[in-house]
Amino acid sequence: MSNRFRNVFANDPLIGMVHLLPLPGSPGYGGSIKEILHAAFDDMQALVEGGVDAFIVENFGDVPYSGSISRETFAAMTSVCALLKKECHIPLGVNVQFSDVDCEWALALATDADFIRVETLVENRIGIHGISYACAPHLMRLKANYPAKAMIFADINVKHTFPLVAQPIDFSVHEAIETGADALIVTGLLTGQNPTMDDVKNIKKLARNTPVIIGSGITSDNAVDYLDVSDGVIVGSSLKFNGNVNNRVDRKRVRALVDRIRGKDLE
Repeated sequence: MSNRFRNVFANDPLIGMVHLLPLPGSPGYGGSIKEILHAAFDDMQALVEGGVDAFIVENFGDVPYSGSISRETFAAMTSVCALLKKECHIPLGVNVQFSDVDCEWALALATDADFIRVETLVENRIGIHGISYACAPHLMRLKANYPAKAMIFADINVKHTFPLVAQPIDFSVHEAIETGADALIVTGLLTGQNPTMDDVKNIKKLARNTPVIIGSGITSDNAVDYLDVSDGVIVGSSLKFNGNVNNRVDRKRVRALVDRIRGKDLE
């Protein structure tokens, strides 16, 4: 098991999501930075009070995503992450859609983030955002030139994309670990869809001592089963009101999932 991972997470972590409202520079931006900050802070509080172990801040509302974000978007996201990091006492991760590792690493450096999520570390993927190329050579040079404490959580077969060229899963896992990934993320095809148990077991076997985290489709009904074969879960949709990913975080749903994972009564 990664020493860095276990230095941050004593147990298999439940990682929540702070999905930001559309930021300046995105098509859906509503014109109010205060509204974005208020929604992010409220979601963070709901997650923390519910008992999650960490959370990821993501520019979720900036659809449709492109391969990079504007200066305005980056500036707004930095201010949000800095505020949340100052106010929380649990690990914070950052994710800039879609796979803008330059901004992710700059955010991690500027806000003292604990980890970043990288969708295409060692794979070339294609989706409606276009093509995202394997970024490991570039990211590792960024890391060397601008040291930050952030761990790298790398997706394998990331959701909402398809491989540009077929690549064996064992090769992807090996290359991600060899490159320096601190943890691997496994997802289903779409947001809210879980990977198969066989896929998780296979990647966990290939990953050996590197942590494997489930990145989509986790609910109160399946969380315990998936944690039996993985080293943590990232949960977004099922912690929102009515289980709708576009809604705000529901404190009761967070607590119910935490209680289920910890073996407590749900009532």
